[in-house]
Amino acid sequence: MMSLLLKISILSLVIVIAALLLPGLGSPGVTILAPAAASAQVPLPDYNEPNNNFAEATPLVNGETAWGAITQASDQDYFYLDLPSRSRVNVVFTTNGYLREGKLAFQQAGTDMIVDLDWEHYDDDGSFVASGTAGPGRLFVMISVGRGTPGTMPYEVTVSYVPLTSGGFTDVPPGSPFYAPITYLADEGVVSGYPGGKFRPELPVTRQQFAKMIVRAVGYPVSSNDECPFVDVYETYPGHYLDPNDPLYPDHYVAVAAAHNITQGVKPQLFYPWDSIKLAQVVTMVVRTGLDVGVWDAPPHSYEPPFPNFGAPHYEWARMGAAHGLFDGYPGPWGWWEPASRGQCAFFIWKLMLALGNGPYPMD
Repeated sequence: MMSLLLKISILSLVIVIAALLLPGLGSPGVTILAPAAASAQVPLPDYNEPNNNFAEATPLVNGETAWGAITQASDQDYFYLDLPSRSRVNVVFTTNGYLREGKLAFQQAGTDMIVDLDWEHYDDDGSFVASGTAGPGRLFVMISVGRGTPGTMPYEVTVSYVPLTSGGFTDVPPGSPFYAPITYLADEGVVSGYPGGKFRPELPVTRQQFAKMIVRAVGYPVSSNDECPFVDVYETYPGHYLDPNDPLYPDHYVAVAAAHNITQGVKPQLFYPWDSIKLAQVVTMVVRTGLDVGVWDAPPHSYEPPFPNFGAPHYEWARMGAAHGLFDGYPGPWGWWEPASRGQCAFFIWKLMLALGNGPYPMD
């Protein structure tokens, strides 16, 4: 049998050899990391980098899932998907339980401005499924640490869209000067067409029709409790409707427009609801709405619009609108005191809705 002394000698030799091969073994304050713990310190590769700003955003493919990883507090990932036309968009952002913050933004085609969207609906872990209407233009998805802490857990992003087609009027083909505005408003349910698939963009618009259009475009709440201050506007009540398909038209829409100072009438207590609305009046009501919801304000005193002074009070409202791009891309005509057509009305309401984006009265 091996003597006790020999056993002790062999054990001592093993300890010495181990100490030489593993110098940290037994040293005070040194911990050996298990393989799993060590690998957790290595960041996951993110093959989309660099994509840390709008200019470097990674392109997405409609309906296909992309993934990434945020590995430090300062890291941000940007993705984008181009929408060729007005579309219904669905965004799925999954964090696998890790706290990450996802935000959406949109850049309208033909503009440099990028505006935040508030479609998000967060789950407890920071993931969300969001949907809305946008386009044409570029939709951005931005990912950051947000409420969580840095780590290497990946996330997934899927953006899909379906083009809206309700604006396909036979008399407003692509290339028409009012195609984009009319299509946009039709898709949003602000305007509708005539039998036979026509929109009739050349027809004039009455003052009460325009009041309904502007109120619906912005999304002001309307109810039968809204009392019209003008005595010449048709009063609706059960069994006494001007439009059986819309019991709130026209008096309650006009009431809301007046309550928000969008219209002040033509004379005290008179609205002249059946008169054709003039271009100057359209512009004034649109700009007053923009002022009411907080997207536009008065320009500097030195600002000169691209048109001459055509008379008070409408010139100053038009000047304010021009300072905020209301007339950018407007094809005309410029007859301020001529009846405005359905196409013209659609154009200026469209510009207001683009300016609103996701303001206090959301579009979806």
